[in-house]
Amino acid sequence: MYAGKLRLSKHEQNINMAEGPSTVSDHLKALHTKAKQHCSGQYSNPVKFLYRNKSKAYFSTLEKSIMKPQLKDGGGDPRCPINGKLEGVFFGVTLWNGDLPDKSPYGDTRVAVPLERLFDDSTRLYFADFYCMDGQRDNHYVILVLTKKDTKADLFCKDRLILLDERKNEFLGKEGSTYKTLRQNKVWVEVFYTNEVDISGLERTKTGVIGKGSSTGGIRKTPGCKICNVDLDTDVPDLQKVMSNMKLDH
Repeated sequence: MYAGKLRLSKHEQNINMAEGPSTVSDHLKALHTKAKQHCSGQYSNPVKFLYRNKSKAYFSTLEKSIMKPQLKDGGGDPRCPINGKLEGVFFGVTLWNGDLPDKSPYGDTRVAVPLERLFDDSTRLYFADFYCMDGQRDNHYVILVLTKKDTKADLFCKDRLILLDERKNEFLGKEGSTYKTLRQNKVWVEVFYTNEVDISGLERTKTGVIGKGSSTGGIRKTPGCKICNVDLDTDVPDLQKVMSNMKLDH
């Protein structure tokens, strides 16, 4: 099984990702907090599938019905740690009125992969991004990364992203063979899966399209949105102040 590829600088290549210190940024921690606050109290839907829309031509050119990971573009927050560094396959998981959406901005053909095929006890789930797009501030997107444990992609994410509790996070939960995700309330959850995905035997369904019906190569987040933009002066706690207030047991 393909474990996902990384595009690392020479400096990053010299880091022992399995043992090196965590480099999760204060910015990402604050962004995660904002995403949790925005999604807090929202109802959840039971969900069974991850779905992916692309053009009919995309699916017809797949070799042996394998969807291969591709490099994450520069869309979303410009400081997202996986942009231009990690390869994966994007899926949607959010339902529309309790069912799979009947149209998509990404293509006219959809494949739905049962969640248990990809999200099981051999995987880890991470928070990577939270943003809205220019002209669409009412809709926000949460980007999660799903990795196979102890692969290179997983070790990269372990040091740079926020590991989520699969049972107790707000975005995509798993307990046994039961899954749940946010009920669509202007928040769309997307999953970036870092391995190859075999869709042999799965139905390809024709859907409507929104706009051009194709990916644009990544749209940056809207600057100035108070819901999803981080102000390092107000959204990131003063570490020294926090530490000074801590009571240490001796």
